[in-house]
Amino acid sequence: MARTTDKLKSFESNYGKLEQLVQELDAPDLTLKQSLDLYEKAIKLSQACEGALEYARQKAQALADVRDDKDDSGEEPIEGVLDL
Repeated sequence: MARTTDKLKSFESNYGKLEQLVQELDAPDLTLKQSLDLYEKAIKLSQACEGALEYARQKAQALADVRDDKDDSGEEPIEGVLDL
């Protein structure tokens, strides 16, 4: 499985490919097999995009929590690596 940061780097590309697949699925002349193949690819890209978005949500929440900790204590938070 790809590292989460790799997923973030390819999010825009994957999202663009997903949009293209959705347009291709709208074609009226697709066979059932072609439709299923495109749908399978779209599901995989969708899952990759969702994984990247979930990572981004978690990272944003962690950063907000660090900021809130600073606001509550009046002290600077200890620097470290976010373990997401």
